Order: sequence, then C-alpha cells, then structure tokens
Amino acid sequence: MPKRALIIANGEPPKKQHLCELIREAGFIICADGGANTALKFGVTPNAIVGDLDSIHAEALVKFHHVPTFEDRDDETTDLEKCIRWAIQSKYDHLTVVGATGRRLDHTVGNLGVLAKFYPDAVVRFVDDLGELCYVGRGLVFDSEKGNVVSLIPLNRCEGVTTHGLKYALEGEMLQLGAREGTSNVVISSPVRITVKKGDLVVFKLFE
Repeated sequence: MPKRALIIANGEPPKKQHLCELIREAGFIICADGGANTALKFGVTPNAIVGDLDSIHAEALVKFHHVPTFEDRDDETTDLEKCIRWAIQSKYDHLTVVGATGRRLDHTVGNLGVLAKFYPDAVVRFVDDLGELCYVGRGLVFDSEKGNVVSLIPLNRCEGVTTHGLKYALEGEMLQLGAREGTSNVVISSPVRITVKKGDLVVFKLFE
C-alpha cells in the first residue's frame, strides 16, 4: 500500500480549503524550510521540517519548536530536494507537493526536474489551485472526465510518445521543447494512457 505524505514548499500555496483537502488525503505533513511559514499562516502543524533553515521565520521556529526538525546544509540540493530525499528515506513513496510553483519563475522551472529525479523511488506530483503535474516515466494511466484539458510537457527530447484517450492522438512520436510540444490536448475517453520509449515527459492535468 502506498505511503503518502504532503510536502509544503516555499512557493505559492493553494487556497486553504484545497490545502486542507490535500492534508486529509496524505495524513503526514513535511515542510520544506520556508514552507513552515505557509503552514503557520494557515494554522497547520507539520509532522517534520526539513531544509537548510535559512528561509523559515523566527515566529515559525518558535511555534513549531516541538516539531522534529532536520537541518541539511547540502549546497548542491534545494530544500525541496532535501525534503523529498528525507521522505523517501522515511519510506514515503507517494508525495504530493504544494508550493513548488508560483513566485520565483527560476524556482518553478528548476523544480520541474525534481519530478523525474526521484522516480521510481517515489511518485511525486505538484499540485496548485489550477491543476497538477506528474511524471510519466515509461507509462502513465489515469482516469479523467471527458473534455478535461491535458498537456504533455517534454523536459528533454522524448521519443516514442503514444497516447490513448486524447483528442490529438500521438503514435510513437517525438516531443521536444522548441520543436514540438503537446499542450492543451483534450480527453475524449477514460482511462487516458500515455507511454514514452525515451526521455522525460511530464503531464499537466487542468482541474475543471
């Protein structure tokens, strides 16, 4: 059975109602450094705080003094990466991340690679109020309502991309940023199936 956790990163958080729904789904909450400031703002107490602790406010440190805190000053990784690595070491393998997008654009773009980096040790998805991003790996199957918008985003050159259940079907084709992307496709049947022979592909599912 999957062991689930919610990671609160230091980007733009979802609305409180949405965040509370995600907390109920996951059960275990990990704050990536400054994500603890978001937790404090929304009245949420995390189960763990992980990072280099250079973004967490003094008020949050005081409020969460009883929360297990794991300082990691590895300069080669981001706080989000530190958090995911800690979660995997703690046997969590299905991770929902909020706050990975928004605010600084460089952080948002850089975080996309995280979706692929920790696969298959963990299934990681980014969620905001508009939709969710997840890594396809060599194949992904998911249920979706007819008419929902789905975008395929290649992180590098992706070959042998095949889709079933999407209006603009692909059959063993190539996707690459700047050459051919797969944005704003539409679900025509469920479940949707996506396979990739080579490369790192991310799927964005727009909430309706």
